[in-house]
Amino acid sequence: MRKWVPAFLLMSTLIIVLNPFLNSRGTNILFYFRGKQVTLEAIVYGVVMSLEIVAIIIMFVSFNLIVNGTKFLFVFARFLPRTAFLSMLTIRFVPLLKRRLDEISSVSQIRGLAIHTGSVRERAKNGMLQMQILLTWSLEEAIQTADSMKARGYGTGKRSSYIPYQLNKRDWGWLITLAFMFLICLIGGYLGYGKILIYPKLGTFHFFFLDWLVLFCMAFIYSFPLLVEGREQLRWKF
Repeated sequence: MRKWVPAFLLMSTLIIVLNPFLNSRGTNILFYFRGKQVTLEAIVYGVVMSLEIVAIIIMFVSFNLIVNGTKFLFVFARFLPRTAFLSMLTIRFVPLLKRRLDEISSVSQIRGLAIHTGSVRERAKNGMLQMQILLTWSLEEAIQTADSMKARGYGTGKRSSYIPYQLNKRDWGWLITLAFMFLICLIGGYLGYGKILIYPKLGTFHFFFLDWLVLFCMAFIYSFPLLVEGREQLRWKF
């Protein structure tokens, strides 16, 4: 996640700074810039939008790290085997190409074919060469994977799992608890709690009891992996 922090900060800053100048909606006018009003609502909306985008990116990064291909297929392959397999390949595709491109770039730098130095023409030529190697490598491995799957009879019968994951009573208990809390959040959101009104006028930040309840449930759901991992770390060390 440390590698993503500079990108998150840059993206969030751009959204927060540019949104008030691109969007003039709102009633709380802070100042005028070249005849265009800059409102408090636009700034708050920029903050909220940047946090939402960062949260979505973090969710996809975390999903890639935690739910590997074996787990994904174990959950969904029973109901939608082909869709699950294609989804797993799609999720795996971008990080795999990124790792391969890093390897190719490292080898190319040793051979003196860097894309960060030299003239524009040389850098473009080296970059296209690296992309050609990347695509060739990926296509060759795709053919090998397809031949291997065909030889092993993939899709001809019922698929068995390499690792048989099992839910015990404690897992079911926590799953029901999290589902119940998520249901509370859905009902609270449907009734209008746990939300902030931005346009056309910024709403109040006063919390009612149900707002606090929705906040507690959402915070517990989000932090549940941290609580589990933290508990395991404490038990391991102390």
